[in-house]
Amino acid sequence: MIYSPLIPKQRFYNLKLESITVNGQMLQVDPEVFKTSSRKGAIVDSGTTLAFFNEGVYNPLVDAITRTIPPSVGTTDSDGYHCYLVTNSELSIINIFPLVSLNFANQASMVLRPEDYLLPLPMLGGEKWCIGFQKAQDQTILGDIILKDKIIVYDLAKQRIGWTYHNCSLPFNVSTRSSGKSITEKGGTLHLTMIVVLVFFMHLI
Repeated sequence: MIYSPLIPKQRFYNLKLESITVNGQMLQVDPEVFKTSSRKGAIVDSGTTLAFFNEGVYNPLVDAITRTIPPSVGTTDSDGYHCYLVTNSELSIINIFPLVSLNFANQASMVLRPEDYLLPLPMLGGEKWCIGFQKAQDQTILGDIILKDKIIVYDLAKQRIGWTYHNCSLPFNVSTRSSGKSITEKGGTLHLTMIVVLVFFMHLI
């Protein structure tokens, strides 16, 4: 389990996002875009479907992803999404698109595979994949598209959020213990104190 501390005295579940890397290369952006205030910062929000990035991060992030793809993959904008047109059936998104790493305080990195940030849209004669990120004026909101296929732990007792990668199509066991009592559900086994809220994010698509 990877943990990063919650930023205290915030209304939401704010983490300190320190940098973003694409294909191992750090985005060159103004550090001010990562600062937290009442209207800024990175929020973990399972109630949001997509992800929203501060406008100072969004364009460099999309540009960095686009620079890594082969010339044979076309690009287009569709209903507010930046999309890629894959007409070669032999190409896999795993081989075309880069890993994106969100680097939080406490040396905690959340690595996003292409399937963690791309959405498929129908297209005749090929595939259309759109980045599930939208541009936001101030705050960065990390929604379900980023949190899927992970076990997310909201550890309020220790004021931190943790995550680990999990294929949510597989069974799992969860055990929670409080006052000598144990509650078990199907699955691998994970022991947590009752103060922790455990959320499993399934594939949205």
